Amino acid sequence: MTYSTISLRGVAVNNLQKVDLDLPHRRLIAFCGVSGSGKTSLALDTLYAEGQRRYIESFSTYTRQFLEQLDKPAAESIEGIPPSIAVTRKNVGRSSRANVGSATQINEHLQLLFSRIGEVVCHDCGQKVSQDSADSAAERLGHLPDGTRLMVGFSSKRGEDRPVEVWIADLVALGYRRIIVDSRSVELSPAAVEELASEEVIDVVLDRVVVSGEATTRLRDSLEAAQEAGRGTSLVWIDARNLDDESSLKGVRVEIDDQPWLRCRFSQFFRCETCDLDYPPLEPQLLNYNNPLGACSECEGFGNVIGIDMDRVVPDPSKSLREGAIAPWNTPAYEHELQELLALAKDYHLPVDIPFSELSPEHLALLQDGVPEREFGGLSGFFKWLERRKYKMHLRVYLSRWRSYYPCEACKGARLNPSALAVRIGGLNIAEISRMKIRDALQWLVTWELSSWQEQVGRLLIEQVANRLQYLDRVGVGHLSLERSLRTLSAGEAQRVSLTSALGSNLVGMLYVLDEPCIGLHPADVPQLVDAIEGLRDRGNTVAVIEHDAAVLRGADHIVEMGPGAGEFGGQVVFQGTPSEMLQCTDSRTGDWLSGRRTLGHRGARRPTEHGVIRLDGARGNNLQNISVEFPLGVMCVVTGVSGSGKSTLVQQTLYPAVAQRLHIDVDSPAPFDEILGVHQIEDAVLVDQSPIGRTPRSNPITYIKAFDPIRALFAETTEAQARGFKTSHFSFNVDGGRCEACRGDGFLQIDMRLMADVYMKCPECQGKRFRQEVLDVKYRGLNISEVLNLSVREAFAFFRGHRKILSHMKSLIDVGLDYLRLGQPANTLSGGEAQRLKMASYMSAKRRGRTLFVLDEPTTGLHSSDVLQLLDCFDSLIDLGHSLVVVDHNLLIMQAADWIVDLGPGAADEGGRVVARGTPEQVSENPDSATGRFLAGQLDVVDAP
Repeated sequence: MTYSTISLRGVAVNNLQKVDLDLPHRRLIAFCGVSGSGKTSLALDTLYAEGQRRYIESFSTYTRQFLEQLDKPAAESIEGIPPSIAVTRKNVGRSSRANVGSATQINEHLQLLFSRIGEVVCHDCGQKVSQDSADSAAERLGHLPDGTRLMVGFSSKRGEDRPVEVWIADLVALGYRRIIVDSRSVELSPAAVEELASEEVIDVVLDRVVVSGEATTRLRDSLEAAQEAGRGTSLVWIDARNLDDESSLKGVRVEIDDQPWLRCRFSQFFRCETCDLDYPPLEPQLLNYNNPLGACSECEGFGNVIGIDMDRVVPDPSKSLREGAIAPWNTPAYEHELQELLALAKDYHLPVDIPFSELSPEHLALLQDGVPEREFGGLSGFFKWLERRKYKMHLRVYLSRWRSYYPCEACKGARLNPSALAVRIGGLNIAEISRMKIRDALQWLVTWELSSWQEQVGRLLIEQVANRLQYLDRVGVGHLSLERSLRTLSAGEAQRVSLTSALGSNLVGMLYVLDEPCIGLHPADVPQLVDAIEGLRDRGNTVAVIEHDAAVLRGADHIVEMGPGAGEFGGQVVFQGTPSEMLQCTDSRTGDWLSGRRTLGHRGARRPTEHGVIRLDGARGNNLQNISVEFPLGVMCVVTGVSGSGKSTLVQQTLYPAVAQRLHIDVDSPAPFDEILGVHQIEDAVLVDQSPIGRTPRSNPITYIKAFDPIRALFAETTEAQARGFKTSHFSFNVDGGRCEACRGDGFLQIDMRLMADVYMKCPECQGKRFRQEVLDVKYRGLNISEVLNLSVREAFAFFRGHRKILSHMKSLIDVGLDYLRLGQPANTLSGGEAQRLKMASYMSAKRRGRTLFVLDEPTTGLHSSDVLQLLDCFDSLIDLGHSLVVVDHNLLIMQAADWIVDLGPGAADEGGRVVARGTPEQVSENPDSATGRFLAGQLDVVDAP
């Protein structure tokens, strides 16, 4: 039976309230709604999960054990659903080996391409190294003048512990009669044993051939026999008396019986005769830095090695040795090292009262190498001592504080060994191609001139690589290189790289579920992504997109809006239809924003930038062009720019680490810069980035914001708890004592079904309440600890009246719009926007004194426009308390509400890294060179429209 639609009936996943829905096939379907309304539950936890589950169930039970098993969604019926693929932020690998090339499978295609049509170029002499079969060798020799005499043979090795008599007897028994020794042709017989007693290798003549058309078959057979006897390598002596051109044969002139011969070697292997170097046969694994065959032996394919970072060892070079310039020796445990240094300083004329930066190279060498005769090992000896004892956890942690990663000296960061880097196509090796920007690599690939043989063999592989490079460029990450580590990408860049694997495939009839693909994209980059997604639909696929971006919603064929609220107040279909129908629907909150019926409006005058600034001079990390930027304090400063323009490098990798170091916060070293001024005006700095919170079922909102401890303390103080001897630990489901031991506090039991998907059932002992019955008998204001965890934040705020410490935590959750969450709701059921706001609430609930600089990385991730308004109110309250915000974001509402904007660009990578515009939103909107300004001008015009 075939279906024209995907039919959903009675879907009750998470907060969905028995949703009934029919979705058309082969259309672009957009799911929207406020954060927590049920979009992810419907698109990912229902559509994708069921499509994937049914596809996997079609495999054998043996195969299914190796695949990800998904639970069956809670629904009455789901019909007409095709096999599904999801592209989410969870798809992105974050290991140090994962990079753009591996995530998009371009690396695998390039490895196969190089192994098929690559040329080996000797890394010592630069000459091309070739391999010869018997056929190719016979073809080359066949071009010699007719009548040219040849001797075909091979080299024979005696081998260890093999008597020369046995060696010669074996060769004679095989029918060989002549050898070449000391420029003489000698008959091979037992009588030659004495003459060959000192030889380890001899050249054996297998056949004599005269070049002619009739002798071609005989020559080929002789070469084949010689290569077999010579273990892949044959020798050919060519009579040199009639040779006009010897260069093409790459042989060596020798004298045999006083006559000139050209000795040539033909090998089935890659061997450079000039440098006497052998190269391994070409295979994909040789080009793979994750395989021992191709990985650099020094860094094992990582591209970098770990070593002591003197910038960490000496964080403040203006200090003297006596003042504690060497940070590892300032701790009580290792202060004796400093005392030993001070004790011998006078004898070795080491000044200990001048700044460390003024010490001479001789003094630095003494500090590094120590004084062995005085049993002082210096820094080298100290760190070697720690290295030998790093099996102890505390020493391993201590040692890691002083180390950083550096490019490998052996491979210069290429990750591959010399043999792999010797394989080239068009003059470039695979590492050089991986270092190119994606758009440059694409340009090289399409303009590179192929030989007819290369085009025939590599055409399909080249098309695959070119298609994936084109998709990467189309989705707005053409400024990246294939070697760029996924760990260094922003959340939006990483997701679009993951999206390319789906876009680059040729599958049809699939259901693709994309989770907010526009995250991190500047409005100028969105149209390219929309075109790519529409191309996926046009190939005959159904595409479901969870998205808030207006351009994606307007380009959709079908829109489903969930709501009307979040959590238990959502989970219903508010609107279903076309974009044009949504604009006319007054019940649609999204339609209100799209149609302009609802806007941010005027938020009053911009805050004055008169409360001081932090000035960063000479920022030049990654693509930053040695820029100087001022970040005003006491206001909301928004950093914008097209994707890849340098925002993350400027704010997250330079500004925040530089400020944190001045405030003595332990962070990684900042990207290169000259100077930072004005840090004395703040007392703390906080980075709210895209790193995930604990997303296990045991993690929940109340534990994340540290509010569970005072709640447990309240229960422990009750008369019933004290009578039973219960302490605060008894009211935790994470430790032994009060939790249910049958399910160990999980609330459910996991049943291993061997070759089938595991089954989860409610714990029969505690009925899903996670605690022992004795603990549940203890009540506070009529509720036990399990019932309290089931309260919403809003209900808990009323329940814990009078307890200021608990209420302050609840208030922070309410301020960021998470009042509908259950206190004990598992963190792995939260949407991306909810998780991000939960992190914000955690920072807001912490006690902070003095002025704090908050650095936020795309805080509007996963937020509907209505949620952004609530977030802006939260920002206003922080600024009113005297704090400062530096926000990296592309959301037009955030830009419109900013007090100050720093716009980077004008392009990405090498074309970016400069300050294009700075000032108020109105000033930036009037700048003709700013891509941000053009979109911001349109947003401001909507507000000013009557």
